[in-house]
Amino acid sequence: MWKSWKFWTVWATLGGLIGLFAFGFTTDPKKVPSPLIGHEAPNFQLVNLWNGESVELSALRGKPVVLNFWASWCVECQQEAHILEAFHKRYGETVSPQVHVIGVAIQDKSEQAQAFARQFNKTYFLGLDNTNGDIALEYGIYGVPETFFIDPQGKIRFKQIGGVSAELMQEQVDEMLGQG
Repeated sequence: MWKSWKFWTVWATLGGLIGLFAFGFTTDPKKVPSPLIGHEAPNFQLVNLWNGESVELSALRGKPVVLNFWASWCVECQQEAHILEAFHKRYGETVSPQVHVIGVAIQDKSEQAQAFARQFNKTYFLGLDNTNGDIALEYGIYGVPETFFIDPQGKIRFKQIGGVSAELMQEQVDEMLGQG
């Protein structure tokens, strides 16, 4: 009886592991839902790459926030760079912005992040996560780019894994501004 129990335990464990691997390899990671959706966005303080000024996420309440995690070496980040900048120019580059756009560079050095920002003429608030990647860890980032849409009350409403499109950004922000 004991040997039979061991035999079936080993086979059940192996079958379970094979099933997990099959699920993991066939599931698109971009479709995995974030447990943060609907919850308050983790607060953080970020220092501006250019002037050393800092911003705290909680201080931006009252307006939607587009929070983009990126890296200078990321090809998809380069492809979405002009979309984020155009969106910022339309909604955020005013005395009283409708939407705050914040970029957090991860797994990067300050010099490379600044060079990337210059190359793509980025004018919105850009900062660099610390070497431990604390902000990225709080948000469960496992790759770049990833973008969070945070409503005026500070709750995460949507997470985009991979590059954003102008249509996606418009749709998400319209919804947060009550126009969607």
